[in-house]
Amino acid sequence: MTLQTLKEQASQLPVSERIELITALVQSLPDAQAEESWQYLVSRPHPWRKQLYVKGRKLLASTIWQDLKVNHMTAEDAVENWNLPLSAINEAIRYCDNHQDLIKLEADEERYRLETKGVSFVPENAA
Repeated sequence: MTLQTLKEQASQLPVSERIELITALVQSLPDAQAEESWQYLVSRPHPWRKQLYVKGRKLLASTIWQDLKVNHMTAEDAVENWNLPLSAINEAIRYCDNHQDLIKLEADEERYRLETKGVSFVPENAA
């Protein structure tokens, strides 16, 4: 079963069952911390999130990675923006490049949880 098929089936479930399913799915994924030895990235306790954070900060590696992509930044730009060594930025990029499915799954889950709380992602037109 593909991730897309699972997401489509999960969207048919009541909210509480969907959240339980996604939580179980994320928890069943391999621990990225155990897969490789990271110098700058660590796992943090979280009820359903498994991706790694920058050591000593409440900063997801994926936040740096997405910032680079969205803002068309270089790794050197990110060094200035995040006040991190270049090796930490490169490690976050390598981690995210290798764990895109997990990052996508967690982003979808976070969006779904916010939508169930009434957060709208449709931009309002400024009049």
